[in-house]
Amino acid sequence: MLISAVPFLGYILIGGVLTLVKSRWAPENFLSMTADPGFVLTGTLVCLFIVQATASFILYYLLTGFEDERSQFVLLMSYIGLGFGGAALRVFLPSCLAFLSNWL
Repeated sequence: MLISAVPFLGYILIGGVLTLVKSRWAPENFLSMTADPGFVLTGTLVCLFIVQATASFILYYLLTGFEDERSQFVLLMSYIGLGFGGAALRVFLPSCLAFLSNWL
């Protein structure tokens, strides 16, 4: 999960600083859902990992059982994370697929 989150957060941080100081190396359409492929591709990758990781936690706890409060809390947070990842993926995926279909 860190493999996908580090480039995404690094892109946002570095692009934000470069845009703030008005550098010539700043991305032209920074954080644009339609014209910034770096933002869309890394955002989609992060969302895919969030959905995969939280679904794995949910499946694990449903298969092994949850008898203490910690397990119930982890299951609840996994459901919340799955909803967040799915909603973010619903926003990012159409732009990502459009970019990839134009690129290929």
